[in-house]
Amino acid sequence: HRADCKPMPDNALHATTVAGQRGMLSIRYADDPNVFVGMYLQLEAREGQRRDVVVPDVLVVFGVPDENRDSYKVSEEGRVPDFVLEVASKGTYERDLEVKKDTYEWMGVREYCVFDPQGGMHRPRLQLFRLDGGVYKRVNWRGDPDGPLRVTSETLALELRFEDERMRLWDPETREYLLEHQDEHYGRLEERAGRLKEQAGRLEERDKRMEERDKRMEERAGRLEEQAGRLKEQAGRLEERDKRIAAEQRARDLEERLRREP
Repeated sequence: HRADCKPMPDNALHATTVAGQRGMLSIRYADDPNVFVGMYLQLEAREGQRRDVVVPDVLVVFGVPDENRDSYKVSEEGRVPDFVLEVASKGTYERDLEVKKDTYEWMGVREYCVFDPQGGMHRPRLQLFRLDGGVYKRVNWRGDPDGPLRVTSETLALELRFEDERMRLWDPETREYLLEHQDEHYGRLEERAGRLKEQAGRLEERDKRMEERDKRMEERAGRLEEQAGRLKEQAGRLEERDKRIAAEQRARDLEERLRREP
């Protein structure tokens, strides 16, 4: 099961591709202390068994502390990597779909991805394998005529896309691509914060308008209440006047009857 022992990438494109993928995944899981994303780490399946050693370009492990490591030993960590990415290079690409694939399958790595950034080494250039009954099966591509080819990683909950000669990671929840660099990530966060600030400003203006409207309604209600009070007083005065008029009329009627009596 000895797959390779590459210490470093053999060209700049390979290096930038690996660093970019690792950067995107590191940013994605930066807030989770129990997700480890590693790059160029010696992965050892069993203690002291050199034939069980591989050096994946990128590996992702869920359920282990996000700590600095010089290597990843399954016997010590207690968990096999959940996702492994190998970026094809001229010196090792022939092993990607043979020895390495067999090794990761034997180890129990749930998903294994192979990407050919240069072309001419793998076809298709982006491939994803998922364990099914202990055996790797290639995940089928999906794509629109005018859109990128894409395949879904259940492990990462991401779409792996081959677009513009690059491997890109699409988050279907946020409907955004993951960014490769921390400053771009912070830039997007700042943009989002700016939009939220604008939205908060609009909500504040709306609340002010509603407060002003409520105040006007309260003032109007106060005026109507005062008007109702005045009308009530007026009605009371009219009632008193009617009572006086009625009493005076009764008195006049009584006087008239008395004058008529013999």
